[in-house]
Amino acid sequence: MKLRTTVRIELGKMFAQRGTYVGYAVLAVLVGLVVWGTWRYGSPGSLRPLVNNEFIVGGKLLTGPLIPFVLLDIPIALHLLIPLLIATVAGGLVAGEKQKGTLRPILTRPGPVPSLLGGKLIAGWLHAASLVIFLGLCALLGGYLAFGRGDLPVVSVHDASFAILAEPRALVRLALGYGLGAVAMMAIASLAVLLSTICDNPLTAAGLTVAILLVFQALRVMPYFEWLQPYLVTEYISVYREAFAGAIDWAKVGSSLSYLAAYIVLPAILAMIIFQRKDVLC
Repeated sequence: MKLRTTVRIELGKMFAQRGTYVGYAVLAVLVGLVVWGTWRYGSPGSLRPLVNNEFIVGGKLLTGPLIPFVLLDIPIALHLLIPLLIATVAGGLVAGEKQKGTLRPILTRPGPVPSLLGGKLIAGWLHAASLVIFLGLCALLGGYLAFGRGDLPVVSVHDASFAILAEPRALVRLALGYGLGAVAMMAIASLAVLLSTICDNPLTAAGLTVAILLVFQALRVMPYFEWLQPYLVTEYISVYREAFAGAIDWAKVGSSLSYLAAYIVLPAILAMIIFQRKDVLC
């Protein structure tokens, strides 16, 4: 079976499940809450100290591009919510088949086993990237409908910097930021698929994925594990923040992408090895 055909089949099975659409609905609700909160209570928390204490701002501070930036700036979306949604779906790509008893017939079909898992991996990557892209497009649409066009004020609490990006430049930076975020989420999808090949229960695979990410996050804040931090995938999820720096540090972006690529490829290779053994053991 050709890889393209396998990917199409896997995507068809994925989007035939109602649970897949729940993730997009949750993200749409999150966008709606952020738009309403910004409209109701004014500028986000990261902008309030700037506006209230240090600058007199002329013109519009609340603009369409601000909403997708806020959703990247707050940690709940790409550090918690989307990884959870990815773990739920990708964690069932193999374990779900085994639980339902459909894995053995799949493995007995003619055709190379790697293409079968390859289709599942690519489907998982596409789903992960689509969640990030959907969030960005939904946020941009909501922002423009609520606040109209305008420039993007960028306040970074990490390096205490402030910049105003003209609207065309802001849209390019937002596209870059969400693109980097999509790559980071693909790494999480690879981890979830790996655990899905190991576990027999999709809930176990999803739970282990989330647990590993939480442990990685905990290790990041423990000073005596500083030597381990460069090897944790959670260290590079925030690479999208580099898109909004005054001058993008492309060396840092490239380094982060190389680590994320390793987290995409290595779990995929391990999953392939384990999945090929299932061809014999199932």
